[in-house]
Amino acid sequence: MHKHVVTHLTKPETLNKLRELIDKITEFGINPKVELSDKDSVLKKLLVGIYSEYLNVEFEFDQKDYKEEPDFDYDEILKNVKSNFPDFGWYSSVLDSNKMEPNIEIGIEDELDDLTDIIKDLMLVKWCMENTSENNALWHFEFSMRIHSEQHLVNLLKRLKERNE
Repeated sequence: MHKHVVTHLTKPETLNKLRELIDKITEFGINPKVELSDKDSVLKKLLVGIYSEYLNVEFEFDQKDYKEEPDFDYDEILKNVKSNFPDFGWYSSVLDSNKMEPNIEIGIEDELDDLTDIIKDLMLVKWCMENTSENNALWHFEFSMRIHSEQHLVNLLKRLKERNE
């Protein structure tokens, strides 16, 4: 009989891992010339790491009031993402993959927008880590992923996979 041991990271370990992932992925939106040999592969691994952290995040709701968060400049982040991923662009996606009919509804997605939105949301989480509490930062992470970034992340991972087929 085999025993399966599940280990859970403590909150400081989780925060450190999440901060490291956020630092690496937001670099693509802050620095216009990230020097890496295989950015697509690195990006895919970082996105999977972020998604894993999201699926396992635990926090206690923080009742404190904090000063208003900054609004990070979408256009500036987009400019840096374009510089780091010049081959990113528009792509088609099936809006309802359960439909197996000849007239499947197709949507137009944008890799640059996907990554820019993810980075912008993660920059806010990082700001919260540095300026509020751990629980507040984790709440922002979970909330932004659930209502916004998760779909961008899944779409971008799927697109990166398709690029390598």
